[in-house]
Amino acid sequence: MRACRVARAIAEQVLLLARTRMNISSCLDSSKKLHCAIVLFCTLSIFALTSRLNNQRDSQPTSLPEKTERFVSWRNLSREQVNSLSVLGRRMFLEEDVGTPQDRNFTILVWHYVDFTEKRLVYRFGDVKVDPFDDCSVHNCHITYEESAAPSADAVYIHFHRTLGHHTFPKRSGPDQIWIWGTDESPVHNFWKAKDKNLKHYNGYFNWSMTFRMDSEIPVPYGRTLKLPDNQTALQLEDVFAMKSKLAAVMMTNCRQSSNDRLPYIRHLQKHMTVDFYGRCGKLQCPGHIKKDCKLLEKYKFYLSFENSNCHDYITEKVWWNALEKKAVPVVMGGRAEDYRRLLPPDSFVHVDDFETPEDLARYLKFLDSNRESYMKYHQWRHQYKVVQEHGYFGAPIYHYCRMCEALNYNDRTPKTYNDLEAFWGKKQQCQPPTWPERLERTARDRKT
Repeated sequence: MRACRVARAIAEQVLLLARTRMNISSCLDSSKKLHCAIVLFCTLSIFALTSRLNNQRDSQPTSLPEKTERFVSWRNLSREQVNSLSVLGRRMFLEEDVGTPQDRNFTILVWHYVDFTEKRLVYRFGDVKVDPFDDCSVHNCHITYEESAAPSADAVYIHFHRTLGHHTFPKRSGPDQIWIWGTDESPVHNFWKAKDKNLKHYNGYFNWSMTFRMDSEIPVPYGRTLKLPDNQTALQLEDVFAMKSKLAAVMMTNCRQSSNDRLPYIRHLQKHMTVDFYGRCGKLQCPGHIKKDCKLLEKYKFYLSFENSNCHDYITEKVWWNALEKKAVPVVMGGRAEDYRRLLPPDSFVHVDDFETPEDLARYLKFLDSNRESYMKYHQWRHQYKVVQEHGYFGAPIYHYCRMCEALNYNDRTPKTYNDLEAFWGKKQQCQPPTWPERLERTARDRKT
């Protein structure tokens, strides 16, 4: 610390002065007693100050390495959240070079539902088969769909969304075999096929999870934010404001009532601003959903990235592709704002919960639509960050098989079992009901009174 160095320097000068100009015997001289006392007092005071500064310095907690601290800072992660990340999670979200590839091969058994699984993970909803390890940091894994491999496989992957139930699971070969449960859906939609939807009945089977959550042993988010290397930062941004001729759009094919009432919210919003509504739920048509991209969305300043449920870390291609990839500002409805701040680029989105009513949100979006400087603040992140697509839709890459292999290579193999799936994945624990209807009703009531 600079203060310590200054204090030491002053003390050394005082001591030097004392040594060169007087000695113990001279201090006995009555004419020099006052001078001696002043020098002694200054010396002892400075030593006491130096000691306190040293103690303060030594008591400071040891900080993370500079690189880690930087990423923790912009993601707003707490220490507990950092510690909850697997080794693979640290590689993906903190960009740490941790973990060592294993000098061996692994066999991963994907249990059932081969056609559905390959359609997305291998073909990316197209016609061309893609090597799932083509852009992977490791290549020592073999994927098999043969049920006969169950006794010898190093890992068994079971898709929660498609499984018929735990009664269809294979027999575990031993304690070293890793069982992985995975899903890309929120906890509101755990099981589509299984009659038994009680998570408690699935306790004790699985060792690792593979979900969009940051704290899964195998994180498979729909997209990620990465910090650009210093030599790739953008000095000047595109004039995105001038590129966008229309205000806001949304595309929706699932018109059923969602758990967060997203469709009624859009209808309220349309009373106060123009929202071009594409897909089965709207009046406008655009080719594009999962298989084919909708180019028309590139014209809009804002995209309503409304998820079907308000669940922790559940941020889908609606944000990553339909908004950020198309250089639109996502207006988000889903998890809490802090979830988005941890995963999306800094200051890149507008959250509906920051506004009392859809009318208030509409007023703000129309302000941004007419104010270039304010709107461009939502694109400043493009100087230092980029987003990568990892969902497999529209031909985008997807890394589920790669991530399983990386986890087998890098992750801590300390035995772990999910004995309380409800706590980790229950919708009551991980999802919230919408709050906007209450705010709208309260505002209407206040206006009447």
